[in-house]
Amino acid sequence: MRTMDLDGYAVVETDERLDALSAPALKEAVTGVVRGAEQPLVIIDLAGTRFIDSSGCGALVAALRSVVANGGDMKICSPSAQARDLFELTRLDRVFRIFGSRGEAVDSFG
Repeated sequence: MRTMDLDGYAVVETDERLDALSAPALKEAVTGVVRGAEQPLVIIDLAGTRFIDSSGCGALVAALRSVVANGGDMKICSPSAQARDLFELTRLDRVFRIFGSRGEAVDSFG
């Protein structure tokens, strides 16, 4: 997990797998962003993630709740085909705003 600041947006780059082992690191990264921002604007970049399981989905939902509860907004970008299929199957594609690239996610903040 890697977090960086991109012109006022926090970008969290996930690992190759977002599962029970790595989900706590995602939650911790987002908690750090939320703690340090008045209105956190977060992009979860899934470009490097090839596999997501239910624990990973749970961590993404928890991250979204945390960001929104603190007056912020969260977007997801660059999901793999497996991640897109999982989001559609679980209907999380209706919960998350998902973009094909980081640039599209940044532009969507307006």
